Amino acid sequence: MDFISLSIVLLLIRFGCGIVAGATAVGGVMLSMPLLMMVFSPGDAVLLSTIMSMFATPQMAWMYRRRSSFRDIACLVAGCLPGCLLGGIVLSFAPVRVLQLMICAMLSCFVGLQCLRKAAAWKLPEGRLVDVLAGIVCGFVSASVAMSGAPLGIYVLLRHWDPDRARGNMSLFYVFAVGGSLLAQAGAGLYRPELFKLAVAGIAGNAAGQYLGYLLGRRVDQALFRRIVTAFLAVAACVLLWRALN
Repeated sequence: MDFISLSIVLLLIRFGCGIVAGATAVGGVMLSMPLLMMVFSPGDAVLLSTIMSMFATPQMAWMYRRRSSFRDIACLVAGCLPGCLLGGIVLSFAPVRVLQLMICAMLSCFVGLQCLRKAAAWKLPEGRLVDVLAGIVCGFVSASVAMSGAPLGIYVLLRHWDPDRARGNMSLFYVFAVGGSLLAQAGAGLYRPELFKLAVAGIAGNAAGQYLGYLLGRRVDQALFRRIVTAFLAVAACVLLWRALN
């Protein structure tokens, strides 16, 4: 496809997925990545998603600023930054599809556990070490496959945060995760000028979609929120498996 066609595709994809992200603070990138990989190579899809997210995450953090607390995510952020560095290094030499299979396995296990009532009711133990380790995983996944929402969604579900607290803290965390990912990927020399030009349309579509999703998200209660997040994780696992095997 030519530049204009690719720009239109990016705008539509990120608009639709921006609605999801604005409403739940998770699932937007997970849904957009498989779609982007149908048009771009896996590596370019990851890089484009990171560029667009650099503009999307501050918007999310601003919209949910009254519901976020840096204290809740301080240890997550501390672990995220070295995780991003590791993910950027791995992305520079490892096949993205291998990473997709790894994440697919992780998501599949969690969604399966969510089907069991006792597992779904289990709460993640409190502790700085647990949060730092979770941050490392989120950072690694963010820099390597641009899907930090997957492990972060698991973390939020196991913390049993209410929807407002979850959306606020996740939105704030994404700012650090995406920033660290961009620096790690740029440091590895992965970016090309044409990727930034292509990302402009996606950034515009995402901004409009996220604002619309934010307005819709006010109507989401906790039970529905948990079902939405779990459903997104299940869809992401299925699509990643299909893409990795084809």
